[in-house]
Formats: sequence, structure tokens, C-alpha cells
Amino acid sequence: MTSVQNNDQRLLDRILEDQHRKLAPDKNRDDFFTFFAADKALQDWDLDNDEIMDGIVDGAHDCGIDGIWTFVDERYVTADAHQFLPSRAGKIELVILQAKTSTGYQETVVEKLHFHLPTLLDMSRDEEDLAAHANAKLLDRTRRFLHILEELASSFPQVRIKVIYANKAAETPHPNVKAKGDRLRRELAKITSDTKADLEYLNAADLRERTARGAKAVAQLVFTETPMSTSLGEGYVCLARLDEYYRFITSDNEALRLELFESNVRDYAGSTAVNNAIGETLKSGTGEDFWWFNNGVTVVADAAQIAGKRIVVKEPQIVNGLQTSHEIYSYFQNGGQHRDRSLLVKIVVAPESGTARDRIIRATNSQTQLPAGALRATEAIQKDIEESLGHAGGYYYERRASYYRNLGFPLDRVISMTRLAREFTAFVQREPHTALRHSDALLLDDQHYAQIFSPRHDLDIYRLCLDVHTRLRTFLAQYAEDRPLLGETLENWLYPLAAMSAHTPLSHLRPDLGCDVLVTVGLRRCRGSTVVAERSSRSGARGHQALVASTCAVHRGPRADGRPGEGPRRSTGHGSG
Repeated sequence: MTSVQNNDQRLLDRILEDQHRKLAPDKNRDDFFTFFAADKALQDWDLDNDEIMDGIVDGAHDCGIDGIWTFVDERYVTADAHQFLPSRAGKIELVILQAKTSTGYQETVVEKLHFHLPTLLDMSRDEEDLAAHANAKLLDRTRRFLHILEELASSFPQVRIKVIYANKAAETPHPNVKAKGDRLRRELAKITSDTKADLEYLNAADLRERTARGAKAVAQLVFTETPMSTSLGEGYVCLARLDEYYRFITSDNEALRLELFESNVRDYAGSTAVNNAIGETLKSGTGEDFWWFNNGVTVVADAAQIAGKRIVVKEPQIVNGLQTSHEIYSYFQNGGQHRDRSLLVKIVVAPESGTARDRIIRATNSQTQLPAGALRATEAIQKDIEESLGHAGGYYYERRASYYRNLGFPLDRVISMTRLAREFTAFVQREPHTALRHSDALLLDDQHYAQIFSPRHDLDIYRLCLDVHTRLRTFLAQYAEDRPLLGETLENWLYPLAAMSAHTPLSHLRPDLGCDVLVTVGLRRCRGSTVVAERSSRSGARGHQALVASTCAVHRGPRADGRPGEGPRRSTGHGSG
């Protein structure tokens, strides 16, 4: 048994070495292990790179907490929570991560969490006092959880707190560690009267197993009646019992598999008249079958094959029936029974190339009013941006969440739609305050989306945005190594500096810019725009003059046809303030 466990450690080290080299060679080993552990710990929520990084608070004054994420009804809550919280919620979850590269569990780690967490999660906490020993990002993420807790109090949601302690241990924790973990769990259960807390230990074998598991690419659906098909193409129509469909849309730990809803993963409408009616039908005890009153769901897949009483589906995507799926999930989560009732399921195998798949997605979803942003991934502009960034910029643009990350591309080159929207807003529209405060809101607002992702924009402007922010991130990270950032978080500087860089005249970028500031200017031509990136260093002296001076500038260079360049387009909305 010991040999197997030691082999797990050696194999995990090999996996870490390989993924570190491929995904993030510039990160140090500890930082990469934190990201790796977070990715595996949060696997069932299917977060993208930016969402994982958004919750990582590791660093000075982290109170023994490496990451913290808040979910409302299985959805990660970003900075714009106050705008998009549902009026009612069934469940609020807080996930807290501690990741150590050590090969054993330590009592002091649990003790530190026990000391800090009750204070951080106290609604009457003293912000001034906490600021003295907790970093700004940690305070913000715990404040986000408390805000959500207060905002949704009237819907009496279930509150779940999960602490995950991950390391490279070969064995399970010592009884002394478990005893202290139990005390921490009982303390966290006091956050509210109906809070349930849990402590999960992930060792080398667990992390290796989750790495091997990956994202499910194949799913099986058990049907009740023989499926019908036609000679026009590959596909099936069948009835599936409600509990079997529930198994189809949930993971092994009964979490909703959000990867099945990539086209509209955040578009559950909550408590609406239609959804309430679906819920009432599920709860009714009249003996009438569910599919009589419901249009069913449509699944698009790469392949489908009947095997006995099951349909094996490769790369399934539920493109219609999101509301029904959520109501069925909620029904069984609350103890519902199938009572021999069934759901109508259509499985369509559409060609990967061509427009058939996109037309199916649009046609099946146009029957229901969806929030803006639900079907953006299939738009021509999104495909053009993906192709342009891949060919010209060396970036991998994820129209669909986690696609390139799962293929093993470098993390710092994988770009989500949300990140591009934020960086475009800060740099081109010069609205750093909006970029800092909002995330999904940028995609869900039709007017703002149209300003960002417009066919009128030169595609190279998107690469320019990413280049500028990438250079700023690199500089800020280097700058913060030996001197603190005011506000302690990179985000507080990144977007304002990007906005400043968009209109910094070239004449201002001189070697004598500030005391002891060395400015190295590098030019990059970008179809009507010239990026001027400068790195600043300051020997000996402290302060933030060098940081403010370290910006990238956009120069309106000539176009290819010789006429004056336009530079980046500006929004007609608010300025940068």
C-alpha cells in the first residue's frame, strides 16, 4: 500500500513538472501548485482561468488562505454581484483553499484558518483592524461573500462552506489534524444558523485522480423507450426518466455540470412565471407524465451511439432546455422523486464544420427570451477574433470556456471573452473604473457588447489591447517583488495604467522621465497603431513615480495606404474620469 502511495507522489510530481512547463513556465513552483490545486479543487464548477485567478488571494497577509470563491446556485459570483444577483437563491457556497507543496498535513495550517476565518466572515467585523493584517484582495473576496449573504437573506438559502486543504501527502491526515479540522468545521457552521461546513483533504492520489478525470467529454443517457431516428442524418428522439436525466446533467458529487451549457452557462432566469410553472409540474402528484407539458431538451453532440438501454453521447451540449434542466436539478436536489415520469430528449449530431451546428443552437434557443451574451460564442466576430489572435498574436481566445486550457496551452496566453472585454474597455474606451468593477456585465449588456465586439474594429486592436496589458502585468509583478503596491492588488493599477497609456504622447516618454527612471522604448507596428511599451526600473529609491511613469502608449501612426491612422476607436460614453 505504501508503495502505491509513494508512486502517486512521484507521478504527481511528474504531472506538475510537465504542466508547469507547458502552462505557466514563468510562475514559480509554489504559485503554480496553488493554481493547479485550485483548478482541481474547483473542477465540478468548471471555472475558466480568469475566474480561478480572481479567487486566488495567496501572498503577504493572506491569513493562511490561498483562494476563496463564492457561488450562488452553482454559479461563481464576480465583482458585479450587486447587479446580477437573483431575487431568490436556493444555495450559497463559499469554497476556501489552502494549498501546500509539503508532503504532510500540518496542525498549524488548520489552527491558522481557525484563528482568522471566524473574524473574516463576521458581518460586524472591524474593517480598519482587519486591514492591518489581511491583504486587500482577501478582504474584498470575503466582503463579497458577506454582501451576498445579506442581499439574499430573505430567500433563506442553504449556506455551505467548504474548506479544502490540498498538498502532496501520501497518506490521509493524522487524527490530531482531523480533530482540529473538526473544530474548525464546527466553528464555521456558526456563521449562520443553517450553515453546513465541511473540510476536505486532497492528497497526492486525489490530485492525480482529478487530473486524470479531466472534463467529461462523454456522457450516457438511459432511455425508457426505444429512440426514434431518421435517414436524413444522425440523431435520436427519446424519452428519458427524470432521475436518469438528472444523473446525465450532474457530476459524481451531484453538482450541476455547467460544461454542458457552455453556450448559455450563466443564463438561468431564476424565479420566473415559466420556471415556476415547470417547478409546479414537477411537484404535482396528479399522475400525469411530465413530458406532456414540456417541450423537452435538445442536445447537440459530436457523436451518439446506442448501447443497450443507453445512448452514449460524445461532447454533449444542451443548447435548448436550460430552464427545464435547472428546474429538474433543483427538484431532485430538494428530495424530489421521478414517479415514473419522463422528459423528451432530442440528440442531434451536427457537422463540426459549416453552419448547421450554429443554426441549431440559434433556432432552438430563439424560442425563449435569453439575456444578452447567451449565444455570443457562435457569432462571426468571435470566430474572427479567435482566428486573428491565434495567427498574429500567439493568443488562444476561448469563445467556449476552458477549451484551450483543457488542451494544455500556456495559461498566460489563454484569453477569455470576459478578459478581452475588460481590457478593451480600459484601453480603447478608456473606462478603467468600468473594467475594474464589472466582468460578466460587459458581456451581458447589449449596448456595451456591440461597442466592444464590432465588425467595424480592425481585428488587430484586440491584439494591441492584450499586448499592452500583458506588458503592464509583467512590469507590475516585477515592481511588486521588492516594494508594495498601494492598495496591494495589481488590478487597482492595471486598468488605470492601461487607460493612461492609450493617450500618452510619445514626446512624454523620455529617458529623463522622473528621478532615476530608465525608460526603454520598444515599438510594435499594429495596422494604424504603434504600441510603445516601456519598462521602468528604479534603483534604491522607493515610491510610485516609476510605476506611474511605466505605461504603454498608442501613437497614431500612418495606415498602410499612407493616410493618417485612426488609432483605437473610442466609446461615445463616459471618459476615464
